[in-house]
Amino acid sequence: MKRLLFLLLTLGTFFTTNLQAGDPITMSLPQSVISEAIAATLPLKVDATSKTLQGSITILDISEIKLTDDHLACRLHLAGNQLQFLTEVAGHEIRLKVGSVEIDFKANSEMRFDPKQQTLFIKPVIEEVKSSKDVSGGDIGHALVSLLNAKEFPVNMQDIDPIIARTGAKTLTISTKIVDIRAKKGRLKLYLEPKITTD
Repeated sequence: MKRLLFLLLTLGTFFTTNLQAGDPITMSLPQSVISEAIAATLPLKVDATSKTLQGSITILDISEIKLTDDHLACRLHLAGNQLQFLTEVAGHEIRLKVGSVEIDFKANSEMRFDPKQQTLFIKPVIEEVKSSKDVSGGDIGHALVSLLNAKEFPVNMQDIDPIIARTGAKTLTISTKIVDIRAKKGRLKLYLEPKITTD
């Protein structure tokens, strides 16, 4: 019984729920927690190559994070390495090696969640390029920005581990599935569908 009370108190601390049965559990993550979580994932490789530009693209830093309704604004610092421009002349593919570039810009990203795919889609819209270390006079940096601008990038959400508690001879398991993710002012909200089983 003590463990059951502890479990309920723990859930009450982390989750805000409505009293009606069938309503999702709401988990609210402050902007500061999101900033720390993003920082822990960096540097991060990005799959953003195209038919005209290939190479390794890495997000080095994400700062000035600000959450508003269904949007995430931030400053991104990217590096492109071993970059090549690709073109075709008279049926022959030509690869022009252009080396490396670093670019710093602000973006305001739209966010949407697909519950069937359990995937969060982030679509950055580039607002202001702050600086670029580009040996080609800016051409590579502009090509790199165009690869990211207004393109949706999927973030697969991992299954959340179930909460397990023993109550006497039985084991209580609360499994959850993400049904929606919403950005709100200063926080990110996860809506979780609970499923309770005992054995």
